[in-house]
Amino acid sequence: MLFRLNFFQKVDFRKEIMYFILFFFASLTYAKDIVISRNFVLFTSKNLNGYLKPIFTSLNQSLNNALFGTSNLDGKFKVSLNLAFSSLLIPEEHKWFDAEVPEGFFDTTATLTSQIRNGEIVSFLVKPNKQPTIYGGSSVPIFAAPQNHKYPDSVYKTIAYPEGLHLNLMIGLPVLQLIFETPLKNEIRFRFFTMPIQGESFVYFTIGLNQRIDHLFEIFGFDRRKNISIHTAFHRMYRGTSLSLTSYAIGINVSNQFNEHLIGYLGVQHENLNGYFKAIKDTTGLNNDIVNNPFLELREARPVEISFQTYTKWQIKGGLNLLFSFGFVNFDLTFASQPMISLGFGLFLEKKKK
Repeated sequence: MLFRLNFFQKVDFRKEIMYFILFFFASLTYAKDIVISRNFVLFTSKNLNGYLKPIFTSLNQSLNNALFGTSNLDGKFKVSLNLAFSSLLIPEEHKWFDAEVPEGFFDTTATLTSQIRNGEIVSFLVKPNKQPTIYGGSSVPIFAAPQNHKYPDSVYKTIAYPEGLHLNLMIGLPVLQLIFETPLKNEIRFRFFTMPIQGESFVYFTIGLNQRIDHLFEIFGFDRRKNISIHTAFHRMYRGTSLSLTSYAIGINVSNQFNEHLIGYLGVQHENLNGYFKAIKDTTGLNNDIVNNPFLELREARPVEISFQTYTKWQIKGGLNLLFSFGFVNFDLTFASQPMISLGFGLFLEKKKK
């Protein structure tokens, strides 16, 4: 909204400001929903949550990578551009989940079911209903024979679950960030990315702080090579009212500068992830054309809703940082629910001379 101010004309500023405020908040709260076809019947919301939870874990660990270990925090002003890559090892327990089963499958008067488990045919529903996550392998279909050919019992037919990608390793989300080291013996890390999705802006940003604290208590006396720091980070992704993701990390780390070119570091941090994704289905013609699916949610074309969750709550990280006149290279190992290795590169954009 553009306001034109004429100094030779009396202007009601209260009215103009009110219009601006209404326009501003309307632009924040109004957002187009993501719309998908009602023929998307591969997952119920519950099964999609279970299928994707391991990859959200990978995402969260990637977001909370490269939060410390790149400097000795000596109080000299410095600006660096940091790029870090990571790879995660996928454990067996992240390759399957307990999948949802249509309610009608538990009623033997409506349908009879069978499965092939461990090479044997079983004529009952096995619990838990182990099916692959996105990282898993082959799925196990549930064969069903409807005992009543009238709706709705007639929809309780054989179902197959999506298979996984048979992955043991996953490449993490790359980290590209600016690092500002200040005279307060801390680092401020900043990441930002945006792109349009179906007419709405997808936005991602991170703000992180790594603050040295040992000098406040003179823990190491006059030894400036060693330090203890606390670090924290806040991550946010959103797209209108359809996508909202929040992640955070908080921890403590120690480092030791062995010589002019080598720093070793070790840290532990707590982290978590929450948020949601929602997409509505195009219900045009739904009353005239019933979706033939045993899941009630899919027959009624209800919205797809995902709740972001992570298996990882703690990380323990250790590594080495190699310093050069123009930048740095660091390598670290992380112990978490998905063990991770990371390699980072940094370029000094501005550095205060000694």
